[in-house]
Amino acid sequence: MMDSSKMTINLALFGMTQSGKSSAGNILLGSTDFHSSFAPCSVTKDCSLGRSCHLRGFMRRGGQEITLQIRVLDTPGYPHSKLSEKHVKQEVREALAHHFGQEGLHLALLVQRADVPLCGQEESSPVQMIQVIQRGSYTNDIIPI
Repeated sequence: MMDSSKMTINLALFGMTQSGKSSAGNILLGSTDFHSSFAPCSVTKDCSLGRSCHLRGFMRRGGQEITLQIRVLDTPGYPHSKLSEKHVKQEVREALAHHFGQEGLHLALLVQRADVPLCGQEESSPVQMIQVIQRGSYTNDIIPI
C-alpha cells in the first residue's frame, strides 16, 4: 500500500547526444549526481538514478503535509555515438523497470538543445524511442511533457 503522506515523481530524461540531459538532471536535483561535460561524442553510456532529498511541507493533500521526492533517470543519448540502438533501448527498459517500478507519477522529459536547429529525421529519434519503450514497458502511464 502506498503511503498517502509521500509522493514520488519519477522523471526519465531523453534526448539526443549532447542535448544536456545530464546537466538538466543535475539542475532539477540541485546536485552533481550525473557526469556532464562538453564532448564531441556521447558521454553517458549507462542509465543512472539521482534522487532529491525528501522535501517536506512542499505540498498538501487533504489538509495534510506531503513529503515529495523526485527521482531522475539520466539515459544515454539517442542516437548514441558508440552504442547500438538495441543496446540503448534495452538499457533504458531495464533501468525504468528496476528504478521506477509502479510507485509514483511517471514522466518523460525530452531535452533538446536550443542552439541547434531541428532537421530531418534526427529530432524524432528520441521521441520514437520513448514510444517504443512505452509500448513494451511495464506501465502505460508515462506522460510526455
